[in-house]
Amino acid sequence: MSGAGLTKEILNRLYTKLGKTDKEIAEFFDLDRTTIVHNRKKLGIEARKNTGQIGEALVIRKLARRGFKVQDMNKKDKTSLYDLKLNNHIRIEVKTSRLGEGCFHFSLSNKKEANCIPSEHRVLSPTGRTVKIYRKTCDFIILVGLTPEKIHYYIVPSSVIEDGKTTIGFSPAANHKFKKFENQWKLIRGEDKAAAN
Repeated sequence: MSGAGLTKEILNRLYTKLGKTDKEIAEFFDLDRTTIVHNRKKLGIEARKNTGQIGEALVIRKLARRGFKVQDMNKKDKTSLYDLKLNNHIRIEVKTSRLGEGCFHFSLSNKKEANCIPSEHRVLSPTGRTVKIYRKTCDFIILVGLTPEKIHYYIVPSSVIEDGKTTIGFSPAANHKFKKFENQWKLIRGEDKAAAN
């Protein structure tokens, strides 16, 4: 089926207003998911941002408001080892998690399907996933925790992340090792050496 009867109004209502996925819409109309994607693009309905893209957009806005010149490396070079470059020299990686069962779970690894190759900047984990050696690839990792009530930002020096660590998980309400980095934007400017340790 071509999906010829799908109007912009119908797709906009289902996808944008009701938050249905392409797959859910396809199943409802007994169509292939790619037909929905094609029609959505043809009708000018933009894809929703994923959790990672939302986190990066939030961090870019926060940093720009703090006077940093921010380059989105994902737009400039898809093979970049980090997400953002500040003032032409500070390298930032952004990891984002939604609150699930009272905890944030930040993934630091890539699936096997990503076909990332171990190198001086990346190691292979026992599960077959690859993990960047963050102390070599960026200066800070900004963990963005999304909850319905609040957005949490943890500005973590990359040297704090152990080599080969595949995930970071914690409850925002608990006393955890990353708590001291919450909203510590001044670390990026090197203004608080004590908090960095």
